[in-house]
Order: sequence, then structure tokens, then C-alpha cells
Amino acid sequence: MISFDSYMARAEECLKEAKLLYQNQLYRGACGRAYYAYFDAVRALLATKGITTKSHSGARGLFSEQFVKTGSFTKRDSTALNELFELRQSGEYDMEDSVSEADALSSIEIAAEFLIQAEAYLRT
Repeated sequence: MISFDSYMARAEECLKEAKLLYQNQLYRGACGRAYYAYFDAVRALLATKGITTKSHSGARGLFSEQFVKTGSFTKRDSTALNELFELRQSGEYDMEDSVSEADALSSIEIAAEFLIQAEAYLRT
């Protein structure tokens, strides 16, 4: 089983990549990497409960079940994960959908905030 530390290291790397892409005005990629930062932080949290999943929908559902419903994280955290997923999906697969600079910046900020929350949870 992969340790939560490994997932968090990957999440931090994804966040750095998102910031680099944003700085280079590659907003689609920045949103995608911000989502993966959040996703890997969620997988780190799940790993603390002995749960592993590669599925995006599985991770989202399990995060809600294991952490939001128990009060460890808020409904807003679950909503943010779903919003970042949808933004990544549309950015990656919808050729007619554009991702704005504001979308990218917001995604990075949301992911960065969640990583701080996840790290605080993991320290307790």
C-alpha cells in the first residue's frame, strides 16, 4: 500500500507544476495539475484509513463518505473537489470550452488551501 506521505509528496509536486503552467499562461494544464494536487491529497487522506483507489469517482465518493460526513472536512471541500474535476474534464476534453486565467488561479488557490488542510489533518 502506498503511504500517505507518498501521496502528499505527489500532491505538492502537482501544485508546483500547476503554478509553473499558470506562470507560462498554460491555463488548461494549470487547472488539470491543480485538480491532481487535490486528488492526490484526498488519496493521502484515504490511505490513513487503509483505503486505496485509482478511480476519480471512487476517491470523490469515499472522501465524502469517510471525511465529510464524519465532520473532519466540510461539504465545501467535497464541492471544491467536484468543481476542480469538472473544470479539468472540460479543459481536457471539450475543445470548445475555454479555461480562463481566473479559472486557473482559482484552481491553484483552492488546491493550495486544501493541501494545507490535509497536511494539518495528517499531523494530528
